[in-house]
Amino acid sequence: MSRRASRRRRNSSRKSGGQLPHLLSLPARRNVRWRFIATVMVVATGLYLLAMLAAPPMPPSKAPTPGDSSVAPQPPDDQNT
Repeated sequence: MSRRASRRRRNSSRKSGGQLPHLLSLPARRNVRWRFIATVMVVATGLYLLAMLAAPPMPPSKAPTPGDSSVAPQPPDDQNT
């Protein structure tokens, strides 16, 4: 066995970082970066759209009552001018 072959085998048996770096580098190793990014973007956008469509509507804000002291009185609208 040559020295180069033993080095190659030794380097391939070493795993640095674990599964996450291995999975994150998968698109680069497979040469599918732009396709992977586009797919993830489409899936994320679809899930966001689904969540927005399935969410209940926002409740209308509570209108201020005329006797409420925290609201400044509004000047009357002059529609006759």
